[in-house]
Amino acid sequence: MSRKYIVKVNNKAYEVEVEEVGKRSALPAPAAPRTVVVAAPPPAPSAQAAPAAVAAGQKAVQAPMTGTVIKIMCQVGQEVKEGDVLLKLEAMKMETAISSHLAGKVSEIRVAERQTVSSGEVLVVLA
Repeated sequence: MSRKYIVKVNNKAYEVEVEEVGKRSALPAPAAPRTVVVAAPPPAPSAQAAPAAVAAGQKAVQAPMTGTVIKIMCQVGQEVKEGDVLLKLEAMKMETAISSHLAGKVSEIRVAERQTVSSGEVLVVLA
């Protein structure tokens, strides 16, 4: 036996038919179709986060992928060379070392350990 229902998603009505399988329940069949309101899921975040602005003359080191910061290996005020590891990011059970793409001084660290970051998010700002 199948039953018809009207389901509303984002104020759009859909008629659905549900077939009962197995043992028949003791509930009586509804006389008319029922209207069920379903809350819409929140919109998915964009695949790439917009980087926050950095001051003139400063450069941002961005996350190459979505992941979790597992270790910060630099400090504000520290001089770094091109290729120095600034932090480690875990994504899909793999650790990735995030290195400086240029020499400079760490002026800001915008993340904390165990923080989840999105691809493109600013991690460290170099002056």
